[in-house]
Amino acid sequence: MSPDLGTQTPLPGAPLLTTFSLVLVGRQQECERIDGLLAGAGLGRSGVLVLSGDAGIGKSALLDYAIQRADGFDVLHAAGIESEADLPFAGLHALLRPLADLIDRIPEPQARALRVALALETGEPNLLSAHAGTLSVLAEAAERAPVLVAVDDAHWLDRASLGALAFALRRLAAEPIAALVATRPPERPGSPLERLPTLELAGVEQVAALALLRGRWGGELAPEVSRRLAEAAGGNPLALVEVPVLLTDRERRGLDPLEDPLPVAESIARGVRRALRDLPEQTRRELLLLAARGSDTRLELAALAPAEEAGLIRLHAAAATFRHPLMRSAVYLAATSDERRGAHRVLADAFADDPDRHAWHMAATAEGPDEELAFALEEAARRGAARGGHAAESRALERAARLSPDDDRRAGRLSAASRAAYWAGEPERALSLVEEALPLVNDPLIRADAVHQRFAIAGWQGLLQSSHKELEAEAERVASLDAERAAKLLGVVVASCLDNLDARGALQVARRRVELCESAGEEWRHRTLKDLIWALVMLGETREAVARLPEVLADPDRASGAAPCLVWLERYEEARSTIEPSLASYRSAGNLLGTAYELTNLALLEIRLARLGAATLAASEGAQLAEEMGNLYLLGCNLPMLARIAAIYGNEAACRADAERSFELAARIDAASIRADASLALGLLELGLGRPREAAAALEPLAGLVEERGLREPSVVPYGPDLIEAHIRAGDTAAARTMLSDFEAKAEALGRQWALAGAARCAGLLAEPGEIDVHFERSLRRHERSENSFERARTELCYGERLRRASRRIDAREQLRSAIARFDLLGAAPWSGRARSELLASGESIPRRDPTAPERLTPQELQIASQVAAGKTNREVGAALFLSPKTVEHHLTAVYRKLELHSRGELTRLFASEGRDQALPAPARVASGR
Repeated sequence: MSPDLGTQTPLPGAPLLTTFSLVLVGRQQECERIDGLLAGAGLGRSGVLVLSGDAGIGKSALLDYAIQRADGFDVLHAAGIESEADLPFAGLHALLRPLADLIDRIPEPQARALRVALALETGEPNLLSAHAGTLSVLAEAAERAPVLVAVDDAHWLDRASLGALAFALRRLAAEPIAALVATRPPERPGSPLERLPTLELAGVEQVAALALLRGRWGGELAPEVSRRLAEAAGGNPLALVEVPVLLTDRERRGLDPLEDPLPVAESIARGVRRALRDLPEQTRRELLLLAARGSDTRLELAALAPAEEAGLIRLHAAAATFRHPLMRSAVYLAATSDERRGAHRVLADAFADDPDRHAWHMAATAEGPDEELAFALEEAARRGAARGGHAAESRALERAARLSPDDDRRAGRLSAASRAAYWAGEPERALSLVEEALPLVNDPLIRADAVHQRFAIAGWQGLLQSSHKELEAEAERVASLDAERAAKLLGVVVASCLDNLDARGALQVARRRVELCESAGEEWRHRTLKDLIWALVMLGETREAVARLPEVLADPDRASGAAPCLVWLERYEEARSTIEPSLASYRSAGNLLGTAYELTNLALLEIRLARLGAATLAASEGAQLAEEMGNLYLLGCNLPMLARIAAIYGNEAACRADAERSFELAARIDAASIRADASLALGLLELGLGRPREAAAALEPLAGLVEERGLREPSVVPYGPDLIEAHIRAGDTAAARTMLSDFEAKAEALGRQWALAGAARCAGLLAEPGEIDVHFERSLRRHERSENSFERARTELCYGERLRRASRRIDAREQLRSAIARFDLLGAAPWSGRARSELLASGESIPRRDPTAPERLTPQELQIASQVAAGKTNREVGAALFLSPKTVEHHLTAVYRKLELHSRGELTRLFASEGRDQALPAPARVASGR
């Protein structure tokens, strides 16, 4: 139902803002959207909507409308407060305060992490568990009654609260929860709210604007004045109700000309200043305290009554709030600097028992550098970090730096603020802070740390502009003073070279790192050896790489860094034994970056083994976490893997979308490895869809890249068999034979089973009829060792094609049936379709296959089904997957329906059968938000 938009009789001396129903004039569609959200929540369907728009556009009025319409709901209402934007989890504390009694009902690891985050107890911070705990508490509240989460001014929420809220809202599904979040458009990309459903609020149309003015002022506004105001306000409801108040009676009636241009932007400040002049001194003093504090704690509310009459604030339930955030800013700015400092002194005394708020208010009283205040803020930063509030930590350190009396301390605090900003998911701000610190540094070792930090952040975010020479020169300057710092600097160079597939450059620098750290501790030797091993493997110098591997693998904390090399070397069980414990450790510690890194390694392993379901789950979660953190590198690593899986499934749109975004990221962070992986996915897609020329066009540049970079390990950019097959199918057998000769030599030299199998398959495609069996049988034997059922099925398809064309139809059918079975189990629809066409051409027809159980499931459904099949309860599954038990039940119901099952026992038996937990349908858009 839309709101009542009827007109009202204007009141003499009306406040600056009128009733919310007038402000909702022209917002019928928005109100209907909110009504639908509430109705869905009432029926048990979660709904989330971000209201984005400029100040005064009507976001708060829509929130008020939702609250008034939420009959029978428990309403959780909070607002971001500018003065508390630097206090970790302040906003989350305000939102969840009514639910404090429910924290003990959620899983204990989540409850403990949430209590630490909200400063209800001390302990090790665990952001991942605290975020999951936020979701669990909301889900518990929804067990009692439907819940409306209404958050205003989210752009002023502290970053930690915003991250926890967004994490929870993204995972709502089957809870009776409606969430509305009002915010201003972000100044730059990277807001945690970005991937939530968003309604962009524009100005109301002129007809609605005129109706609003008529409803507020009746006949007091001349028609031509109304039209002029409507045009000047640009449809902004706040301006429409504010500007007329500032006009004289003669101006409103059109008897005196209006200013040109009309002071719309300044109107609120002018109106506030005018109102302040008529208020008692005590009221102005309390109003300034309210503006400096942001909420009503410890204020004399009775003294604020005149401010309410003037339309500046609202008094309700013994609380005071400004009618609009812009009024709060106007009150604060209208005061002198001495008055503002005095207000903060009063508030600092009032918060003597709250060291963080006390420190911030005292900092606002400073008139110049003050080491005592800087140290107090540094301590506040430390407390914020202890609760996982890295954004608050960063801002406290930055403010401490501004108050630092000498350059060294200022530089050190700016550098620390930069590190915290990066961990908070603010890479551009992190880079700005460390660049500000660098010119202030005198100590060469501190400078080395800052240079390392600058290049590490910039490199991962695609912001690096300088060459490696600067880093190498800095490393040599400090090598004699501190070898480990020098090695850290060179580590950035090695990583950049490896990401760009410059293995020769990486090897040269990696050897220098090893030389520097010969006398260092085990940790540094392992770090440097890992990079050396990567470069050696890429260049095909396997003997030295394998000889050095045991030392790296002996350190469980560092071993997973070598996991990609183990995958390239086909040492799959060793790779799994390093990845999975490390992933479990990072998860339990709530380390988002470490978790995303290990998920990326796991996805690489699972793709190499054609465990497509597991690969999709790992890559999807890795990409999602990377995107939430703003880590472009890890996002760029996972998207090509999702594109490759989509290519196997035949999901062309998803493959191209993920590949295109991968290319964009690769260009931004200068990572040839990401670009190559995306090209591999497109080449495979084109092959599967029967477009060999397009496949060759996608893959041919990789041949030149590999040759240029001197890469001898075929696993690094595994394009060979696909490009050779594309040439064969396009009729360019000469190019295929030339490439095959080179590829076979590399495969034989290094003994890679997958490469030898692929080479033999291509040789079979080129062979004379009498030699077909020799090559294909050799390929199938190699596949038994490579453990990749997709590649084996491809060989069986090619074998069947050649046999049929050699008029050996009965033999062909055997290979084609096997290929179809494997493709169907994997969900590789286009490849299965090609095999079926060949089987039909051989004279045998089989019915179109009804997909097997896991092939019908989305990634999340498959993950839930696998966990339930392992014997976990819904609550345990929810805790493991960061979902509510009700959402788990919702997805599990869909699993039973799709699989035609009726019990957990049946599900367990299904997933216990060999290979069943590896299949997956066309991937859901978990990673990219599509």
